[in-house]
Amino acid sequence: MGLLELLGWSRRSPQPVGHDLETDDESEAPEAWKQWALRGGLFLGLVALTVGAFPRGDFYEYTVEVGDTWRQSTLSAPFNFPVYLDQERVEARRDTVRANTSPYFREVQGASQKLTENRDTLRRQLNRILEAYASYRYHRQQGEREAARQDSLDYVRRRRNAQVTLSASQWEYLASEYAEEVQDLRSPSRQSAGQMSSRLHGRLLEAAFEVGGQLLSLGVMNRPRDSVVTDEIIVRNQQDQTQRRVEKDNLYGLNESFEYAERQLRERFSENREHSRIAASFFRAIFVPSLQYLREDTMEERDQRAQKVTAIQGGVEEGEPIVRTGQRVTREIKRKLTSLERAKSDRLGSNIVAKQLSGEVLFTLLGFGFFFFYLYLLRPEIWSKNRDLVLVSVVLAFIIVLYGIAIRAPWSLYVVPVPLASVLLTIVFNSRIALIGTLVLALTGGQMLGLELEYTVATFFAGAFGIFSVRDIKNRGQFFVSGGLAFAGYALVLFATWLYLDLPFGRVAPDLAYAAIASAITITSSLFLWALERIFDITTDLTLLELSDTNRPLLKELSLRAPGSFNHTLQVANLAEAAADRIGAHALLTRVGALYHDIGKMKKPEYFVENQRTMSNPHDELKPRMSALIIASHVKEGLEMGKDDGLPEQVHKFIPMHHGTARIEYFYQKALSRTENTDRSVPESEFRYPGPKPDSKETGILMLADSVEAASRSLDEPSPRRLENLIDLLFSERIDDGQLDNTNLTFRDLRLIKDTFLKMLLGIYHVRVKYPDQEEESAEPDFEVVSLRADRPYVNVSVAYGQDAWGAWVEPEPASPARSRKEPRPQLADASPHSSAYPDAEEIRADQNGREEAPATESASGSESGGGEEASPQGR
Repeated sequence: MGLLELLGWSRRSPQPVGHDLETDDESEAPEAWKQWALRGGLFLGLVALTVGAFPRGDFYEYTVEVGDTWRQSTLSAPFNFPVYLDQERVEARRDTVRANTSPYFREVQGASQKLTENRDTLRRQLNRILEAYASYRYHRQQGEREAARQDSLDYVRRRRNAQVTLSASQWEYLASEYAEEVQDLRSPSRQSAGQMSSRLHGRLLEAAFEVGGQLLSLGVMNRPRDSVVTDEIIVRNQQDQTQRRVEKDNLYGLNESFEYAERQLRERFSENREHSRIAASFFRAIFVPSLQYLREDTMEERDQRAQKVTAIQGGVEEGEPIVRTGQRVTREIKRKLTSLERAKSDRLGSNIVAKQLSGEVLFTLLGFGFFFFYLYLLRPEIWSKNRDLVLVSVVLAFIIVLYGIAIRAPWSLYVVPVPLASVLLTIVFNSRIALIGTLVLALTGGQMLGLELEYTVATFFAGAFGIFSVRDIKNRGQFFVSGGLAFAGYALVLFATWLYLDLPFGRVAPDLAYAAIASAITITSSLFLWALERIFDITTDLTLLELSDTNRPLLKELSLRAPGSFNHTLQVANLAEAAADRIGAHALLTRVGALYHDIGKMKKPEYFVENQRTMSNPHDELKPRMSALIIASHVKEGLEMGKDDGLPEQVHKFIPMHHGTARIEYFYQKALSRTENTDRSVPESEFRYPGPKPDSKETGILMLADSVEAASRSLDEPSPRRLENLIDLLFSERIDDGQLDNTNLTFRDLRLIKDTFLKMLLGIYHVRVKYPDQEEESAEPDFEVVSLRADRPYVNVSVAYGQDAWGAWVEPEPASPARSRKEPRPQLADASPHSSAYPDAEEIRADQNGREEAPATESASGSESGGGEEASPQGR
């Protein structure tokens, strides 16, 4: 006896009750190790992922917040240890040291000489540009157009390559002034250097050069002065290998030097602003700063000084209390806690890490072990399906990953949308799975925060409220309600914590804000649900609700092409849904499956009696085998149409299973009647639907509802007793034929389904009040007493004859032995809707049953006649 069996925790073994009622599928035994390997892999994967999500190292950094109340015992220092500053404060100090480190500059050797060289270069360029312009005007006056064009091109080219940047109007101004100062344009010969210096451009250039010399004598940095935050700079002379400190205020920055030059030139050329602007452009073109910034040297010096900043501020002696029970955690206390943890890690090394890791593994094994054991023991329908287990694991893993991200980021763990997982598990599976999953996730989050009870309770209630809001989801608008209720769960627990522990509101407000974000993410559950449906090929109630819309193209086409079948479908859907709800099956899935089970009839609607509106019947010209083949073909055609329309597998399987492998009884009886006087046999397989048999309660309910609804239409006077007899007939035959073997329907379920069908059919075929002009009909008894006279000692014998569901007189019979599944069922032919639609239906009924006449009085020997077979329900 195993341990689980000894404790009473083992799953119940299949018991040999009835015919194949509970069996094990031994064909999957060789694959059992693969099943267990997958489950073990999922379990270990979740454990490893969760352990990796736990915070590493600074435990108190993530689990204790300023403003919390210390609810553990008084913590004293086990040894002397230093108190480390917060990393943020250390970085702030280092940034301050970096900012206060003076930058390095180097003296530019020969700056004055470079200024002179730049001036001379620019002067030569200006002279050539203006001479080209003068030559152009001279050749144009002389009518030498080709030479003038060459001079014009030379003038434009030299302007473009000039060291200075001037606007077109400034170039035109200089050229015009130059042309006016040159009186004799009879020769394109160049002017002397002295003459050029006396021209306007020469005077402006000399003024810019003089201002540049003044600035170089003071010192100019090649950076804006306001970019230097220190009061001093360090100036290095690389030639002499010396350095000196210089006050920043005694120097000019590059921008300040330009501003100074513009002011000086405006004062010098106050009579003409254009002259000062052109001179300022000349200054920018020739000026060279005397101090160049050494960026690499400066950054190296700053980093060296920043590294010298210590992270230690004070210390704690052995035995000194760090935090007392009930004390409010301050920033100083939190620094001591994190410093103690850091000191322990430095002292114990890998030992403390191993202990912490072992505790995390044990916590995780307990949490997910409980969840997986719950699935194994109490939810075998999920445990046995690989797809469902993978889906559950993916949802849990998604939340665990978010835990790991949030606990390492500067966020609260309340931002993780655990209610989102609760809502998804509820819609995809059920509320019990979701509730257990939410509990495991809440416990895991609380463990990551140092066994934080507040977070565990708040998360569990938020997820539970979300679960309750979608237990019976009808539309996507309910997700907004889920988000609101989840936030209410968070808010109530946080408010209770605020009252109970007397916390400052500033301590609770951030968590409440993060909880609002998590609740808002929960509203987007429909997007995650859409992705899960496509990835894992699942069908949720939301999808079923969409499929139940009778305005969908497939159902709309059915209502137009086969209106009788569509009406039959609606009636079957109502019957099946009510029965499924009565026994606790999936009512919505049953209804949707019923709506689509006969879509194949729209291919040949005229061959089905409910769609025939004329006296002619196409089956009159066909042999029974061909008619049966056409009737059965609506299953195959329905499967193809459902596949083309993209029906989910859960709905798609209702199409072949609503008939299972039942016999098409009417045409089978018709074929038997035609071969009665011949030696030919009728192959039963040609008159059965292709199957498979129903494999769930929902598909089994649909089979029964379809048979009952169709057969009830064949009753001339559907009285309560006749309807009850009919339901019993059909149910018994479906059971005898083995069609319900794989459905897990119990006798109690069948009794409740019968009761539901009867009540609904009585509502459909209810008695209406007769109007005055209608003839009164005499009520007839449901039985007749017949007196029999015999020669034996009996003087008079009274025998009560009853009427079957179709009004024929039958004699009560003792219990008959079990029938063969291949035995003809003539009364089922009567129950077929085809029996009232074909001219020879009455002939078949008379030939097979001999029940069309009322019972007659027999001889004294006691022999009885006219007793037909007891009704047995075989398929339509």
